[in-house]
Amino acid sequence: MQVRTLIDQYAAYDLWANTLFVRRLDREPAELLDRNTPSSFPTLRQTLLHIRNAEHVWLKRVRNEAYTWPAEADDAIGSLLKHCALLHDHAASLDDGALAGVVQFKDLRGNEHSSPVWQMLLHCFNHSTYHRGQLVTMMRALGMDDIPASDMIAYFRSRTE
Repeated sequence: MQVRTLIDQYAAYDLWANTLFVRRLDREPAELLDRNTPSSFPTLRQTLLHIRNAEHVWLKRVRNEAYTWPAEADDAIGSLLKHCALLHDHAASLDDGALAGVVQFKDLRGNEHSSPVWQMLLHCFNHSTYHRGQLVTMMRALGMDDIPASDMIAYFRSRTE
């Protein structure tokens, strides 16, 4: 399998899975989205916004552009999808040479790094998956039902059914 195919699949999966969570959680009142539920981030909303902000930053790094944290002032959970779609579309636009290209960037603490673009993208998609797993645990702790099945195999199966 080529890196291009892998990146395309991960980008599409990331957009699909983030969409599942935003659509599901968009049905809940703000009080539930903002209820303290111990995890890496204290609320469902803050976890979704962390995913949004990270996807924004990684896109900007891949493009070698300046970024802000947070990505925007809006705290609507749906704002995640705009940034996720931008990352997806940019990843889809890259050819093999661009994916292999090395980008130098600073992390949020100011430490300098350099990585191939394909590694940066895979890291970003994996990071989002990690936090979506936390969303599942938080939703269960809050007694919620109708929790999205967001495993990658569910994504692949949804494309063939």
